[in-house]
Formats: sequence, structure tokens, C-alpha cells
Amino acid sequence: MSYAPDWVLHAVCSTIATRFVEGNLPIEAFANKMSKSLLKTYADCKPEKLYGISEAMLFFLAELEEEETLPYCSGFLYNSICFEKSGRPRKMRGLFFDPLASARELTKSQTVVTSFKAFVFRMRNDVSLAQPKAWRLDEIAEIKSLTDILNTPVTFADAL
Repeated sequence: MSYAPDWVLHAVCSTIATRFVEGNLPIEAFANKMSKSLLKTYADCKPEKLYGISEAMLFFLAELEEEETLPYCSGFLYNSICFEKSGRPRKMRGLFFDPLASARELTKSQTVVTSFKAFVFRMRNDVSLAQPKAWRLDEIAEIKSLTDILNTPVTFADAL
């Protein structure tokens, strides 16, 4: 079975949370719309999973009484895409390498939420983890298909 790599789930869920906070649509609309495209490649990207993770991330920030949620979500997106768990820059190019290749193991929802919580505490102590102002997701050509999914237009009808 083909599963989404953990960093892809991090990127998708942080984008869903960000777009929900910035927009005026239900969080389910973003999860449903992105899930439709992601399910073509990754069997575990069901809307319920994406919605649940994104909602848990926002609830965690609410529990901390954090007023500014966007810097944490965008910082998590940036760090998930650009860096490995070890902190080394993520490899995006290679002769026979696809950064969006399916993972062999399922990433559990709680694992993504736990990674986000750890990131929030690290970023509270180290503001250099924030997304640089000049950084843009669409500048990374190797993940254009993922970028297209994250930037796809969403309507209220997608929530149904």
C-alpha cells in the first residue's frame, strides 16, 4: 500500500490549518478538496485524517492560548519541507529520486500532532525556526504537484 511520507502530511495539515485560519470556509472544505487529489497517490490521505490532524494542531495552539497561530503553522510547513527530522536539508533532487515517493509505513495522526507540538515548543525558544519572509513554496520545482494541491481553490461546496 502507498502511504504519504510524514513530511507530506505535515505540509498538508499545516496548510489546511493556515488556510482555515486565513479564510472563511469550514476546515472540512480544505481537507476534502486536498484529499481528493492526494488519494490518487497516497491511500492514507482520507479527509477525516487530514481534518483531524489539522483540527488537533489548532486546538493545541488554543490550549496554549497562542494568539498568533499562523507563524507556527507556516514555520512547521517550511521546516517540514526543507529539513529532515535530524535538521539536515531535505534532499529534493537525484537521478532516480522522487521526493514525493510513497512511504512504506503508515504515519499515524498522533505522530503528526506530536511532531507539531514539539515544533511549537522549539519555535517558542528559537524564533529562527520561523518561515523566512522571502521563502515561497512554489519555488521548489521538485514538489510542484504537491504545491498545486496545497494551493488549489476551495469553495464552500467542498465541505459537503
